[in-house]
Amino acid sequence: MQKMGVLIQIKTFLKSSIHTLVILLILYISRNSASSPAGRGMDPLLQEEFCKNFTYGNPGASELYSPGYPRNYPGGIKCFRTISADYGYFVRVDFRDYFNIEPPSNEGNCDYDYLEIRDGDQGYSTLIDKYCGSNFPPIITSSGRSLWLRFVSDGTIEYNGFKAVYNFIPNPLETLPFIPKCEFEIGGSMDFIGTANISEEHLNYAQKYGEPLDCTWIIRAEHQKNIYVQFPKYDLQEPNDCNFNFIQIFDEKTDMEHRKHNFCGSVAENFVSDTDVLYVRFFAAGKGIGSEFVAVFTELLKKDNDNAECPKDQYDCDDTYCIDTALICNNVRNCRFGWDEESCSDGGANIPLDVSKPHVIIIILLLFLIMTGMCAGMIFNLHRKLTEDKEDILESREKSLASLASAVSLDDVQSPSKSRASRVTEDLAGCYVPPPPDGGFPFATKN
Repeated sequence: MQKMGVLIQIKTFLKSSIHTLVILLILYISRNSASSPAGRGMDPLLQEEFCKNFTYGNPGASELYSPGYPRNYPGGIKCFRTISADYGYFVRVDFRDYFNIEPPSNEGNCDYDYLEIRDGDQGYSTLIDKYCGSNFPPIITSSGRSLWLRFVSDGTIEYNGFKAVYNFIPNPLETLPFIPKCEFEIGGSMDFIGTANISEEHLNYAQKYGEPLDCTWIIRAEHQKNIYVQFPKYDLQEPNDCNFNFIQIFDEKTDMEHRKHNFCGSVAENFVSDTDVLYVRFFAAGKGIGSEFVAVFTELLKKDNDNAECPKDQYDCDDTYCIDTALICNNVRNCRFGWDEESCSDGGANIPLDVSKPHVIIIILLLFLIMTGMCAGMIFNLHRKLTEDKEDILESREKSLASLASAVSLDDVQSPSKSRASRVTEDLAGCYVPPPPDGGFPFATKN
């Protein structure tokens, strides 16, 4: 029996020693390869091993620690963790023993090494504070069921970190009924997302209890592929007011450093991710709950260079990206420049026109009014010209008839008889002189 106890102790000692050797090996590698200039990250596998103290800690004792605890935390590391309680409970975090992180900058900001805590389960949740230096943070209690934590260190100076204990306390004021989180996971070569995915349960809950509508779509592509998102429909109830409605896009993670777009105006731009995971967040509160949007995402394969060829099952978009050949001529422009629809015989090459869009309706109405005005102007000018021509013809006809009638009346009237003297006068006026009776010079005397 005594021999059995010794064997158990030896086994426990060996297990502990192996674990210690692994930690020492990691620390040695960290000092030689990860200790780097500020801003340079650590190898992902090495970072994952270091972050276990923070991301897992000691669940049995409800404790979490800085990476590498009780030794100094390594440089160039980022660790994330979410602590969530059951429905009807808060999360409370209390720091024990010591808290020792690189001091703040001269301006008092935690710019180098810090512990960031947010009131919620995402990196975009409301910021509680960033903590650094040697002063213990206060006891932190969530306003809901979750706290989001992140530890960040640069690559220069390391300290011995911290130890924290968390627990869950009842929320005596919890009166709202439980509702699942509004979250969707989706993937594939192409698909549509939007407010149509949101259940009536979530919409009614938000309107009945005055709670905001906060939904997230997690889009996952195949490894090392990219995701292209475009918004064929984007209609916010309160445009240009980010307090009531907005759409956010996060690339790979949901912290603020990975937020790529925050749409709350009248236009939502297309976007191509850098990674194979994309988060689309839709938020609406109060007057903004009636907002609507539709987005279509496409999985893209990026070529190594412009001259490289796409695989046989992929279509070349002529923009360094390839898409699944099944997406050609599907009436959706999955390529960024729409080349996948240009050669389609069924009209896919035409620019898609949604006549339900307000701006399309306005353009059609303006074109109709312009054409109507032009036709009305042409008809009016034609009528005016015909009327003027008719009046001119009638007037000319009347003048002609009047002239003809005047000529006929003059021919019908006989001229009065003239005297011999008047006739001679007329002849003289006409330069005719009769010859003298004897044929001589008019002024010669007779013999």
